[in-house]
Amino acid sequence: MQGLIEALRWMTVLPMPKQMEEGDMKNILPWLPVTGLIVGLFVVLACYLGALFDPWLGALLGVFIWLLITGGLHADGLADLSDALGARHADKERFIAVLKDPHIGTFGVLGLVFLVASKLVLLKLLIDLEAWWGLLLIPVWARLGVLFWYRLPALTEGFGALLAGVDISYQAYIWLTCLMFLSLFLGTHLWLAIVIIYAWDCFLKYHVKGMNGDCLGAGIECTEVVLLGLLLL
Repeated sequence: MQGLIEALRWMTVLPMPKQMEEGDMKNILPWLPVTGLIVGLFVVLACYLGALFDPWLGALLGVFIWLLITGGLHADGLADLSDALGARHADKERFIAVLKDPHIGTFGVLGLVFLVASKLVLLKLLIDLEAWWGLLLIPVWARLGVLFWYRLPALTEGFGALLAGVDISYQAYIWLTCLMFLSLFLGTHLWLAIVIIYAWDCFLKYHVKGMNGDCLGAGIECTEVVLLGLLLL
């Protein structure tokens, strides 16, 4: 349970006591899908309560809670990666410099606008379909991706560097099996998350040449958006 508490401290803004050293990522990583389940519960509850008055209000509350409970951490990663990709012009040093820059640029703003708009519209459509249980699993699938992406070389110091040398392959495939089984009943199209996770891994490996915390956060956000669309099927 110490790993779960620390994972929640890393991935959400929920108040949690500090339980272990920050470098003890082997105990933290396997709990990331559980943090996704907790995020999913809050999002589904917000959507449901808001939809009692109007579906658009439900979607708005869902997006708000989604960003609030994660502290905008993953959205910030998407913005940083968007700026870095837009500014690098085949220059790796420029890419790293922009990725580490705390300021947001045009590409980052566009990425955030697209993210929020996509989640808002897709959540509204899913609320109309009352696809509550499938929606619950989407943040879990997205965080499962981190258990595979973290193995790429670290681009910068920080969260990405803490993951170097950690091996949790056994736990990752257990989670994959469990989610495939649950998705069989709650939304079989969510199995395509495997393809999305692999595609993001290839994108980071061959186009970005590695990963850091921003790349992992961006991967979570992109996976969630695509899965929201797939769930409509």
